[in-house]
Amino acid sequence: MPPRFPFLCASVSRHALRGATAFALPLAGMMAPAQAQTAGGPVSVSIAPGPLSAAVSAYAAKAGVLLSFDPALTRDLQSPGLNGTYVFEDGLRQLLAGSGLEPARRADGGYTLRRLPQGEITALPAVTVTGARDSEPPSEGSGSYTVPATSAATRMPLSLRETPQSVSVVTRQQMDDQNLNTLDEVLRQTPGIVSDRLDERVTFTSRGFALSTMIDGVPTFSFKTPSAEAGMVNTALYDRVEVIRGAAGLLNGVGEPGGSVNLVRKRPTSEFAGHVTGGVGRWNSYNAEVDLGGPLNSAGTLRGRVVAARTAGDTFIDYKKRSDDVFYGILEADLTPDTTLSFGYEHQKTAIDGANFGQAPLFYSDGTRTDFPRSFNPGTPWSQWDMYTDKIFVTLDHRLASGWRVKMDASRLKNERRATWGYLFEYFPVEPSGDSTIEIRDNPATSTNKSFDIYAEGPFHAFGREHRASLGVSYNNYRSELNLNSANPAGWDRRPLNFYELQNFPKPTTFHTYFNTFLDAKETAVYGSTRLKVADPVSVILGARTTWYEEKSSSYNGPADTWTTNPTAKANGVFTPYAGVVVDVTKDFSAYGSYTRIFIPTSSRDANNAVLPPQTGQNYELGLKGEHLDGRLNSSFAIFRTQEENVAVEDPTGLPLPDGSTPYRSVKGARSKGFELTLSGEVARDLQLMGGYTYFAKRDAEGALLLPSTPERLFRLAASYRLPGAWNKLTVGGNVSYQSSVYYDEAGGLGRASQGGVTLFGLMARYEFNQHVAASVNVENLTDKHYYSGLGGYNGYNYGTPRNVWMKVSYKF
Repeated sequence: MPPRFPFLCASVSRHALRGATAFALPLAGMMAPAQAQTAGGPVSVSIAPGPLSAAVSAYAAKAGVLLSFDPALTRDLQSPGLNGTYVFEDGLRQLLAGSGLEPARRADGGYTLRRLPQGEITALPAVTVTGARDSEPPSEGSGSYTVPATSAATRMPLSLRETPQSVSVVTRQQMDDQNLNTLDEVLRQTPGIVSDRLDERVTFTSRGFALSTMIDGVPTFSFKTPSAEAGMVNTALYDRVEVIRGAAGLLNGVGEPGGSVNLVRKRPTSEFAGHVTGGVGRWNSYNAEVDLGGPLNSAGTLRGRVVAARTAGDTFIDYKKRSDDVFYGILEADLTPDTTLSFGYEHQKTAIDGANFGQAPLFYSDGTRTDFPRSFNPGTPWSQWDMYTDKIFVTLDHRLASGWRVKMDASRLKNERRATWGYLFEYFPVEPSGDSTIEIRDNPATSTNKSFDIYAEGPFHAFGREHRASLGVSYNNYRSELNLNSANPAGWDRRPLNFYELQNFPKPTTFHTYFNTFLDAKETAVYGSTRLKVADPVSVILGARTTWYEEKSSSYNGPADTWTTNPTAKANGVFTPYAGVVVDVTKDFSAYGSYTRIFIPTSSRDANNAVLPPQTGQNYELGLKGEHLDGRLNSSFAIFRTQEENVAVEDPTGLPLPDGSTPYRSVKGARSKGFELTLSGEVARDLQLMGGYTYFAKRDAEGALLLPSTPERLFRLAASYRLPGAWNKLTVGGNVSYQSSVYYDEAGGLGRASQGGVTLFGLMARYEFNQHVAASVNVENLTDKHYYSGLGGYNGYNYGTPRNVWMKVSYKF
């Protein structure tokens, strides 16, 4: 049984003037060629990453050279920026690298842009651009389903091919194309990730193990915070979601062996840009979103961005309504040409009325299967589940002339849950007549996570070769309070009720403190990594992390009026090594191998009330990675093995502990092994694709199958295609998801529930009326498949969403 408590504003006139100027420059080039200026000597520039049109226009203005071009050529293209001193044409070519465009000099001395012949297009990774201010440019505006680089695994900006672990990235383009509005929806399209819906909460696993969470590369205490509720997170404020499969012990010293999810926020743009989107869906649902950003002063050294979105409506479940609100604001200031200070705030709220806690029962007391309709709600209409998230963050980023970078991140994240439930209790008998038991509880919770991270990263030379290294320090402090209140002053409030009367059951007016839990956890770590280019085709990546961890907890029992202080869980100077090697075997392919150690502190206690030893283990991975079509397409094949030790499992022979909790015991462990194939990026002109196939098997030390309710085979594929020629305003696509069969043995021995393989299809289409206005339609579960989105989580099951249709209209500024 899983745990019940997994816990710009800018001047319009200035923007109008800038927009008019951007329009007038190419027009002036056509009307007054005699006034064009020719390129002079070298010019020093510092251009931030952003839309390509803005970057090349700013560069031409700085150099005093007239540049005119068709705006359609640069639509939706991004530039990694440019920093340094260049002869005009050389710098322009750097800005255009990877765009499929080239500069062409006109007879009057000015320049224009034109497309490269198809055979000459070279999409260079952004990390190769000399003087680039950001070695990981945003995916937004790239139009791609892949990225040139990521530092989520090693803290060094490496291409996917250079990273000796399995990495998938869901870009902003894919999120927009496939209408992925929550983290749950994103991860359900990510190769190798299993989504299991408990109720409103969703758990995510990779290779049979849980995932950790990072935000902009900074770890959070996701194993303490309500990670299952993370599926509610709105993606409107994120540029991309990076997923590392396999233990990410270098940056997540106390991370989970399944891997980590890195949420990368949107950043301000170098010129005014944005969009307004509105949409409607099934079950009276609607969506509205505003996203605006740009410079706030004439020099462009102060930039801002604001995102606000709301999604609300009914659901396919009886009397259940849900609304999601998000606000995100960020200011970015260039204190010097090489130093940027960022300050931001984000707020998210999810409110659910008619919320269900747990799942619908699988069996009646006589062993026959229940057969509730998909719309059945095992909760009462007054059940409420509201989640609030507020985060303040500050980032200071300094770039040195040597190519090194020093970055500091500090943040404070507060989560609050307000929840009151009345729900069908799955662990008590349910009669065919409907006679059953209702459990009632008031279950508020709060948590605060303060984090600080500072690191330096850059190149160094030794033995005639260039290498890279990073070194950092991180600190996390997590505090939480979880309250369980009952309408019964003596303890649990469980009453007989016929489930046909759930809608009419009244909400209690008074709740009493039953059980409160308080937790304070601190983690300090020092980490470092290096990429050594030992030979032209061979790179060795070494890393290590040393972690100090302490966790204190206490609890209060209301009916007994007693406090219990639990034993302190500690880990001092735990060393977590990381090693990898990458060998370029051909122009397009590299072979790799990696090793990562696992370390997870536990607060579980044995029958003697002693804290169990930390969970440890190892992760091994071998594979082949490909980078094709000049970096526009990435592929990978990997075989993996994960071994765990000191896994905590419930001790059925032990008596309840002093605080009333269940005792646990350590077992030798579990192992997971398998393989996976992935492909992401542009497989042909204007055809974007992201997908993969995964097989894994998780067994205990005796070889017995673990996680029978988790599918062992997964296939994910999402694609979009912009039609050619006269139809090029139309983009079509879709997605397909397959998972193999699963089963669950009911806890009371009433029987086994199973589900065969499930295949789901989705479709999308978008028509761009002009460069500003577009309309799209997305269809989820095209065939209206009946399936379980969760099985056995609380001795019950949940149905997946029926066929759903969303229609949206967007306007781009």
